[in-house]
Amino acid sequence: MTSLIRSTLLGVSLTALSALATVNAASDQPPARVVRYGDLDLTRMEGVITLYRRIRGAARDVCSPLPASDLSAETFARNCEERAVAGAVADVNAPLLTSYYMGRTRAPAPALARR
Repeated sequence: MTSLIRSTLLGVSLTALSALATVNAASDQPPARVVRYGDLDLTRMEGVITLYRRIRGAARDVCSPLPASDLSAETFARNCEERAVAGAVADVNAPLLTSYYMGRTRAPAPALARR
């Protein structure tokens, strides 16, 4: 029951780097998006690909709120997206999603988030 609630309601919080929080003066919390995946079967590749696309899109939205007009801003946004995606994949902790992420990014498995 707990895992069903977790996958359906909790979703995955994508949080940008804390430095981005200084840009967002309206809030003390860094920008975040919740990606819901209770409708997906993460034991099937179709569900994994759909979730990965949702995660990437949310990471892009969270990490690129301002126009990237210079190389440092683009680098910051790219690094933010990579960290947000890795964190979300670790939060979901689904073997097929982790495998798909590793194949797409050639990165090692992301460390599991503390719970």
